[in-house]
Amino acid sequence: MRRAAPWVLLALLVSCAAACSGGGLPDGVKVAGALGRQPSVTIPGSAPGGKLGVKTLHSGKGAKVAAGDLVAANYVGYRWNGGDHKLIATSYDAGRPAMFPYGHLVPGLNRALAGQRPGSRVVAVIPPGQGYGASGYAALQIGGSDSLVFVLDVLAVYPNGASAHGTVEPQPEAGLPRVTTGAVPSMTIPSARPPAKLTVRTIVQGTGKPVEARQVVVYHDLGQIWRNHKTFESSRGRGHPDSVVAGARQMIDGWDRAVVGRPVGSRVMVVVPPSLGYGAKGHSASGITRRDTLVFVIDILAAY
Repeated sequence: MRRAAPWVLLALLVSCAAACSGGGLPDGVKVAGALGRQPSVTIPGSAPGGKLGVKTLHSGKGAKVAAGDLVAANYVGYRWNGGDHKLIATSYDAGRPAMFPYGHLVPGLNRALAGQRPGSRVVAVIPPGQGYGASGYAALQIGGSDSLVFVLDVLAVYPNGASAHGTVEPQPEAGLPRVTTGAVPSMTIPSARPPAKLTVRTIVQGTGKPVEARQVVVYHDLGQIWRNHKTFESSRGRGHPDSVVAGARQMIDGWDRAVVGRPVGSRVMVVVPPSLGYGAKGHSASGITRRDTLVFVIDILAAY
């Protein structure tokens, strides 16, 4: 469970309705540059018009983006209002891609990503009605009449069914939770006193590179309270993999410490004492008290 949710560009809980059918790009919108590098975008001084425009400049390979997917993509984003246009966001400054939960974005981005494959480059011109609407978004200096221009390079697609893959490790310790090794893990918490210290055990040993602090980690997790076995966290229950910047205090300390240094592809079981969880305040909305030990199963799907 997140301590503080990371910023996800344009992640609003709205869906793409029938009005999202897209056409070609407005005259004068041009994109140049090699795939995989920050593109150069030309935006004309004319008004953008009120229609959604989507164009795939390069088609990739692999599975198409579909419901329940988390899309990793590099991007640039501009606001456009007649002769005024400005770069408002880019993943290239951070040196790592953004993560887009397909189906939970503004309608224009949902439409742009629909059916794309890893390796694709897609351009979208999004009118206000399929962006932030009349309210705009002050944090990015987007006004209620601003259209948006996005160029997205799709790097990878992670479906809700993604899971750890690697070598299954033994679980010999009777006093620790036992975790299943199938695609959707479950765990059995013993009727015993929980460990007083952070305890991390590898359930499936992945073969990827170890996660480094400040990388974006794509993951699935399941979190339960040791005391009553209540599930308070489930990325699969939310319907798609999630992402977080590791080691940046976007998660509770015990979660962060368990992930950094673990190979991609791994499944780890983590017992988190209160001091490395929600501390003296607990988390009342989740039923977590200040004395509660937490248990997580984390599938590390990717790191960027």
